[in-house]
Amino acid sequence: MRPDVLVGPSEWVVEQFGDKVAGELWTRVPEALSTAIDREVHAHPAMTQTTERVLANPRWPLPYEELVLFLGTLPGAEIISVPKSVYQLVVLNGHVVVPWCYGQSARDSMRDAPVGRSFGRLARELLRRFGPPWRRSQAESPLPLDAVDEREVAKICAAIAKIDPKPEVVIAGYAGAPNLGLLRACLGEIKSTDNGSLNWSHLDDLPLPPPVIPRPRRMQFP
Repeated sequence: MRPDVLVGPSEWVVEQFGDKVAGELWTRVPEALSTAIDREVHAHPAMTQTTERVLANPRWPLPYEELVLFLGTLPGAEIISVPKSVYQLVVLNGHVVVPWCYGQSARDSMRDAPVGRSFGRLARELLRRFGPPWRRSQAESPLPLDAVDEREVAKICAAIAKIDPKPEVVIAGYAGAPNLGLLRACLGEIKSTDNGSLNWSHLDDLPLPPPVIPRPRRMQFP
């Protein structure tokens, strides 16, 4: 673990999510993201380049699924999902937790990642509806036309819009690579600057779970 990573939850996480949830959230978020990467790698062990593209795809379903599995049992958690959709989200204490792959290197901090550039349609729409006021940046990559994605995003955002009071958006960011697994995990909150662009108002690096040591294979005797 890097020396700048706190062992326990930061004051900001405690303030946002409460004492009962903060400690569990601090470790469960990286565990969920690590599990998602491991599942993908084990499902396609020989397809490294393909897996790299999958990890960076905002429609990759496993981070959403694992965050629901790891966080959905916490006190006060509400699971938001729609039928036949890759998207499912957890709302905790008025915060909707959204996964985002921001890089593939342990050297990359989410603090240095351009906010919004590689966000998918869901993250952008959640920020538009429930985040701070902002304007589209010229650096923001245009999204491809995808009627299925648009329909799924509209449905899950409509379900979240029914929550009162309106939830805030927290990004569960991560860096990972097929041959190395989860390299960094973060929780961050976004603010808008005076000129309407997006920036991080707060960001915490989370402790990584211990690496999984593969079990030795049993000897096969004739």
